[in-house]
Amino acid sequence: MGLVTEYPLGFIFLCLLLGAAYAASLYYLDLKKGLKPATHRVMLVFRFLSVSLIAFLLLGPLIKQTDKLVEKPVIILGVDNSRSLVLTADSDFYRSEFPKSVKALTEALEKKCEVKTYSFGDKLASGFDGSFNGVKTDISSVFNEVNTRFSNRNAAAMIVASDGIYNEGTDPFYAARKISFPVYTIALGDTVLKKDILIRKVIVNKTAYKGDKFPVEVLTEMNKCSGSTAKLTLTQGTRQLETREIRAASDHAMQKVTFMLEAKDKGIVKYTLQLSDMAGEGSKMNNSASFIVEILDARQKVALICGSPHPDVTAIQKALEGSSHFEIDLLRADDLPKTYEKYDLVILHQMPSVARICDLGPLFRGKTSLLFIVGSQTDINALNNLKLGLIINSGNFSFSESQPVVNEEFSLFSMDKKDIAVFNEFPPLQCPIGSYQFSPLTDVLFYQRFGNLTTKTPMIMFTRVADRKVGFIAGENIWRWRISDYIQKASHESFDLVVDKIAQYLSTKDDKSFFRIHMNNRISENQPVEMDAEVFNASYELINEPDINITIKDADNKTYPFVFSKTARAYYLNAGLFPIGEYTFNASVKVGNDLYQKSGKFFVEQVNVESSNLVADHNLLFRIASSHDGEMINRADIMKLADKILAREDIRPVSHFQQRMSDLIGNPWLFMLIIALLSAEWVIRKREGM
Repeated sequence: MGLVTEYPLGFIFLCLLLGAAYAASLYYLDLKKGLKPATHRVMLVFRFLSVSLIAFLLLGPLIKQTDKLVEKPVIILGVDNSRSLVLTADSDFYRSEFPKSVKALTEALEKKCEVKTYSFGDKLASGFDGSFNGVKTDISSVFNEVNTRFSNRNAAAMIVASDGIYNEGTDPFYAARKISFPVYTIALGDTVLKKDILIRKVIVNKTAYKGDKFPVEVLTEMNKCSGSTAKLTLTQGTRQLETREIRAASDHAMQKVTFMLEAKDKGIVKYTLQLSDMAGEGSKMNNSASFIVEILDARQKVALICGSPHPDVTAIQKALEGSSHFEIDLLRADDLPKTYEKYDLVILHQMPSVARICDLGPLFRGKTSLLFIVGSQTDINALNNLKLGLIINSGNFSFSESQPVVNEEFSLFSMDKKDIAVFNEFPPLQCPIGSYQFSPLTDVLFYQRFGNLTTKTPMIMFTRVADRKVGFIAGENIWRWRISDYIQKASHESFDLVVDKIAQYLSTKDDKSFFRIHMNNRISENQPVEMDAEVFNASYELINEPDINITIKDADNKTYPFVFSKTARAYYLNAGLFPIGEYTFNASVKVGNDLYQKSGKFFVEQVNVESSNLVADHNLLFRIASSHDGEMINRADIMKLADKILAREDIRPVSHFQQRMSDLIGNPWLFMLIIALLSAEWVIRKREGM
């Protein structure tokens, strides 16, 4: 402990000198009044000390202290809370006895350690409630969380209790490589292949177009049913469409069955697949599966114009080709059409270009929506002269790396929070350096970030010029985003989705109604029902003063009333989770004397991935434990695990020394001392008649 001040130590002597001078000047004359010498000296000292202390406090002194902190070893416990554990014959044990075992293990470890418990399924959560309601299993999520949260802690060991079955995220074995301390695993579930028939997978496009025929591929599996047959029936509502017979040629038989369906009516159509029951099955929950197909009128036509080959062109082309909403034409700059009326959207990659001169006049004179991708080959001056919503003022047309930052207030279309987290980790683009001029009514999807500085310079933005929608991607090398997406999530889903939504917004013809509701009409059972709404006045200006009321009705005519929340410019509703089934809704809003109404329907779909595989993978758990100086144990030996971990010599507390500075002015004891000195002096003076 010590005193620290920003002034030189000599100022302390000045404080003492000030106290002595003040006391001497005050009591010099009092000494001549016949005051007792002893009393005089006491008051002199009291005044000297109080004034000196007050003067010293004016220097702003700090107390420097060193604290010793003892951190207990931290044990991280990750428990599988997915549905697959309670779909087996041991479901009663996992619902009743297993949570008690987890609690007993935690209490045993807490005698010497700090225990942090997480449960994982389709989501990672703190604690373990034993609900086993996870519709998917992502074991890698708990390893990623531990690596991020406990990298600077005294993490001593990790325990993972699971059946080893995962159907979401990356391979847990590779995710566990980030962990630098021992990992123990508790083997749950059953590794025995039991008699069962099931629908393993259904492959079908989510959208089809009216009048087209589309295939449905169904992968069935029959275990321990050699020589047996079963019937697979496809129905639409109450109407039976087709029945196929499948036969098991061995104890583990897999068969692909293909149905060819016709898209007759526009709208959302739900189909159901049902396998006939078989005596002695381990589980019948996986005998059925449903899927939903949205039948649309026609695809949107998109032209992608480029001056030369570039990985950005391929990335965008792949993203749009993976969507059933679009037909893509790749056009070279030297072979352009004379008219663009048949296209709903034209994407211009680094066009107009400094390297290639082409006639884009017919395109710019029309009303087709445009998306510009600005790069090193873009003729910035020519782009500015088009006056289509963005002007980049740059002296030497140089570029720098900028990372994307999602605009949380963007409202043209919605994005999932998981995707937003992926977007914010995308690598930088090569963006033009300069001042960006755009309308204040422009909607910005991504801003540019330089290092840790987030600017208001747009990276991806949308605007309107007369009746035309125009978008800009002010950066090159967007192909890196697609690769980054695959590295983060082992798929291109987030990148493809944002490209798909950008293209959908730009290519969709304007809705001229005064009341609009936007939502996903196919919702997984583990996702909340979310809706966005917009209300316009007679001048087509966005307003959100009136309330929007909505009533959601299920198949049994049970109603769920809600009121939309108001955002900065529109409305939002999170109605929470709904049971599996078909729902209709009716929404209304009153603007002045006009009443606007909207109706629609949506489906909450069952997620069947947990029931499609119930054979535990203890080999995965063994490999994880053995590669991290741990051990795999059976569920019956859970309590022995606490003894094994606590007996390790490397499981011990760690001491940290931490320095801290505290303000001496806030010390209550020093304040009380000054008050006591002044009070004592005042009492003596009164007693002496002064």
